[in-house]
Amino acid sequence: MDSSFNKVFEVNTSCSRDSLWKILSRTESIPEFWHGTRWIKHIQGNSYQIRFAFPAKGIVDFTYDSERNIAKERYKKGPFKGEKIISIIADNEKTIIRVEWNVRFAIPYSILAGKMRNHMSQGTDNAINRIISAATGSQ
Repeated sequence: MDSSFNKVFEVNTSCSRDSLWKILSRTESIPEFWHGTRWIKHIQGNSYQIRFAFPAKGIVDFTYDSERNIAKERYKKGPFKGEKIISIIADNEKTIIRVEWNVRFAIPYSILAGKMRNHMSQGTDNAINRIISAATGSQ
């Protein structure tokens, strides 16, 4: 049984890179857009404790590369381990938001891997749409 979630989401938008980056580079705004995250609490450095919408907590490191417009989340402890990479890519007159998940589910979540993958896919689609909507309103 495959207990991983490896998927890339790409959405074209007319939003500016700057308006998108203002949202994506703010750790504290994650629960507003990613509803699978109930809250985050700073521990030290780049490390945060995270509380998911389903009853689980984890530890995640957040890093931001403003030169390349890349936000990385490295999940170190919790229901899954691995990373989520969010990129903003300029493509002619459009902008692409790219979200790449590469995580492995821990037991007992690995037993429900199919449902977890579907839930995370739908949550990612919804988060991207909320981010685009907010960025559109700030332009």
